[in-house]
Amino acid sequence: MKSEKNQAGEARELCEAGRWLEALAFARNWGVNNPASSKARFYQGLAEASLGRFAEAEASYRRALELDARDSKAWNNLAALLFDGLNRPAEGLECLARALAVDPDNQIGWSNLASMYGQVGRHAQALACAERALALNPRMVEAQLHRARAAQLLGRPEIVRAASEALAQLPSEQFRRAR
Repeated sequence: MKSEKNQAGEARELCEAGRWLEALAFARNWGVNNPASSKARFYQGLAEASLGRFAEAEASYRRALELDARDSKAWNNLAALLFDGLNRPAEGLECLARALAVDPDNQIGWSNLASMYGQVGRHAQALACAERALALNPRMVEAQLHRARAAQLLGRPEIVRAASEALAQLPSEQFRRAR
């Protein structure tokens, strides 16, 4: 029997290759053989969400969190699913707050929270979250973009200018999606 780490590596490879049906079958089989594996449920949720099976994905992420409530990636993915896929923004924001309580140094989580706050019109909070992400990683493109957008909507051109200048200094390979 493969170790949890090896199984997670195999599931991750299937997901990164976009082989969602195979990833789903692999994660389900892994979960059957190891019912206590939160990672099996996490990868099952990831595959289900990528296949547009949002209700199933929500159940899988929630099961993963029942098994390991400190899994900030599961909280983060559940937050994105609720916010974007299921149009339940308040629940998505709550889940992301839980993810950041577990892992306050999660730069992607802070950037995602900045995005979510911006989408619901809470621009001051979006700016604060983007700045928190940038304090953790000043080279994070998405956080700079969220910072600039929030600052623009708050009428803060000096912050927009600073974000633009920071982005101009980054190498082109930095401009890929972090989520």
